[in-house]
Amino acid sequence: MKLKLLLFYALSLLLVACGPKKKESLLLWYDEPATNWNDALPIGNGHAGAMIFGGAGKELLQLNENTLYSGEPSVIFKDVQVTPESLEQVVSLLKNGEYGKANEIATKQWLGRLHQYYQPFGDLYIENNGSGEISGYRRELNISEAIAKTTFTQDGATYTREIFASHPDHVMIIRLTSDRPAGIDVNLRFGGPHPTASQHAANNQLLYKGKAPGYVERRTFEQIEAWGDRYKHPELYDKDGKRKFDKRVLYGEEIGNKGMLFEARLEPVFPGKGKVEVTEEGMRIYDTNEVYLIMALATSFNGYDKSPSLEGIDPSEKTASLLTNALKYDYRTLKKRHTDDYKSLFDRVSICLPAAEEQKNLPTDERIVRFAEQPDPDLAALLYQFGRYLMISGSRPGGQPLNLQGMWNKEVIPPWNCGYTQNINSEMNYWPAEITNLPECHAPLFRLIKELSVTGRETARNMYNRRGWVAHHNTSIWRESLPNDNVPTASFWPMVQGWYSSHLWEHYLFTGDEEFLKNEAYPILKGAAEFYADWLIDDGHGNLVTPAGVSPENAFITDKGERAALSMGPTMDMAIIRETFTRTIRASGILHTDTGLQNELKEKLARLLPYRIGERGQIQEWMHDFKEAEPKHRHISHLYGLYPGDQITPETGELFKAAETSLNLRGDEATGWSMGWKINCWARLQDGNHAYQIIRNLFNPVGFGRDKESRNGRSTMGGGGLYKSMLDAHPPFQIDGNFGYTAGVTEMLLQSHAGYIHLLPALPDVWPEGAVSGLKARGNFEISCRWTDCRLQEATLQSMAGKPCRIRTSLPVIVLKGKTEITRSTPVESNGKTYYETSFPTGKNDIFKLIPCH
Repeated sequence: MKLKLLLFYALSLLLVACGPKKKESLLLWYDEPATNWNDALPIGNGHAGAMIFGGAGKELLQLNENTLYSGEPSVIFKDVQVTPESLEQVVSLLKNGEYGKANEIATKQWLGRLHQYYQPFGDLYIENNGSGEISGYRRELNISEAIAKTTFTQDGATYTREIFASHPDHVMIIRLTSDRPAGIDVNLRFGGPHPTASQHAANNQLLYKGKAPGYVERRTFEQIEAWGDRYKHPELYDKDGKRKFDKRVLYGEEIGNKGMLFEARLEPVFPGKGKVEVTEEGMRIYDTNEVYLIMALATSFNGYDKSPSLEGIDPSEKTASLLTNALKYDYRTLKKRHTDDYKSLFDRVSICLPAAEEQKNLPTDERIVRFAEQPDPDLAALLYQFGRYLMISGSRPGGQPLNLQGMWNKEVIPPWNCGYTQNINSEMNYWPAEITNLPECHAPLFRLIKELSVTGRETARNMYNRRGWVAHHNTSIWRESLPNDNVPTASFWPMVQGWYSSHLWEHYLFTGDEEFLKNEAYPILKGAAEFYADWLIDDGHGNLVTPAGVSPENAFITDKGERAALSMGPTMDMAIIRETFTRTIRASGILHTDTGLQNELKEKLARLLPYRIGERGQIQEWMHDFKEAEPKHRHISHLYGLYPGDQITPETGELFKAAETSLNLRGDEATGWSMGWKINCWARLQDGNHAYQIIRNLFNPVGFGRDKESRNGRSTMGGGGLYKSMLDAHPPFQIDGNFGYTAGVTEMLLQSHAGYIHLLPALPDVWPEGAVSGLKARGNFEISCRWTDCRLQEATLQSMAGKPCRIRTSLPVIVLKGKTEITRSTPVESNGKTYYETSFPTGKNDIFKLIPCH
């Protein structure tokens, strides 16, 4: 009886915390302005965005538009070829254990140069002409509505700034208000890092125009020359190998007038009275208590295969059109159009992980600092939803995909070019898209893949003389598909096409959309499979392997004590090919096409080198049981089959255990994005407490709190973590860690990769109560559930496609349709544990309830 009363009490608390009530807004909030870029707050509309600093005396919006890159299609270096002779030589050396020599040939002959760079757009400054001490300061980002807000009091008047980026109207809106009549007096001006840019005022508008660099290179002259790569950089060197410039960022005539044009256009609107004055530095707005600024950003980008300087669109016409359309609406309507659009995506999923009210009342940065010592489940839930906010803000149909920093970047030469790093980071950005019910946000990545398959078909033909299409470690808006330069552990990696294809296949699994499978996914899958089928060779023992590859971005120690990266048949290569062949065979069967290719792939699939377990009980990272050069390396490429793949599941027994051993050997400390990957892997291993340990590590404050000695945004505490803004610190900032985290928490609550829907497969003890709704499972099912004392209390399942359903839980359940019992689960054994499963047919839009069987 006492136990029943305790359970009733716990359930009552859960209903109070997570039950039906008016939703509280989800807020990141702070009691001081951002003092550096990493701590500013991001907004975006899938095309343009800003980092908002929130200064009371001087507000700064650092601006980005996600098509603004350096370069043009004509600056792509294409003189790279894997000749039959060089391939034969490399394979011979690898078979004879001469890894160092093979690596030298590949590095010298098979690599190109870096792709071009994502660029900052500029800065908008709003300078407050008021005087007096600032008090009552607060800045916040409301991710329930995608609105940033700053409030403060000065000289007895309260000032408020409200800022959002509207996807329906493709503009940014900045509303300034004061509770004192005529209290607003501000100066507006644009600035930025590009020397080609300037501002001017005309017709009550402030314009900012410029041209991006036509060429950027982050490698130093010394690196290029030491590698013997002068010939790869004709922009920097003449035919005799002499330097043309003493710089590596070229504008205008320095680069034949190549480069992308860009423009910002801003217009103030006064709902009541107000004055505008053009000044030498920009625009002054005064004698009003309310004004809102409408700002449009555009570039001359007109496609990945068109010159933005010769064939580009006119950004001036575009900004003028966007502003004209937005000016048709008043502020209230603009805001409603924005929030209605945003909430139509964001509100699909809710998550409740209760925490104490005193924790929720603290500033966000203070909560991050305290997280390690005092669990804060509500903050974990906030970071989860922040990942979804970033995806909606940064990736919308018609825009560019999320890059290494999403769409937010302030550097002309940003870390790793701020493009698409395709051996984990670009893919990780989209791990949450389907499972957290944001499939529309996947569309920009699908477009990149489609465009890359076009350039990649040319590379497959010209560089490899193979069928299909291929791409390598990095690309940009120009869809470069050739290898990067002299980084042997990363650059030669012709495996991108398979991993990218998995995103289209997963979209099909989640939606069941056969038209998408036929018209979009299958041509991409087929081309990837064709390249791999031609690329494989016999290892001399009857197994098919890749002739040369790397395990990104690790190296191994050879029997001779040499450090090397290139070998035959690395585990990740084989996992991706196995996955691609399997899915291409299945897709062609569904579509009743390409029987000949089906048969070829089936024969080669059966001969692929299988997974191998090493002497430590781990999944080998390479074909041979080499010693890792970095045993704690951030990449866990050899575990691709565990996550994001579906080849290693509890039903695979020995491999499942070996994957756990591999993960333990890698350790828990890591960079920010690597922790995101590890959370997902521990969730797939159904160890929620270990997954939570990685989450706890991720809440490591970088640049503040315990890490106040940090320099340049790099943590002195070791490993990655979070900035004040809750953006992921690699460090430096990389947005993929945010998305890896959101995907990982979802995997802790729901999995559907192994042929069944598994509810609460990896729930940690520190989240004993909670609720989640709106998650998606493969087969097009929408799932909601709540739990107490780490035990399922109730779940709801809606079948969106009417497919059969198989479901697994940790306790027996009854399945109800309405008030009618449909089925009950029965025990099954898996990986030494007892679960409960049941299967049942569904109709389209049928709703089922699952309740525990007591």
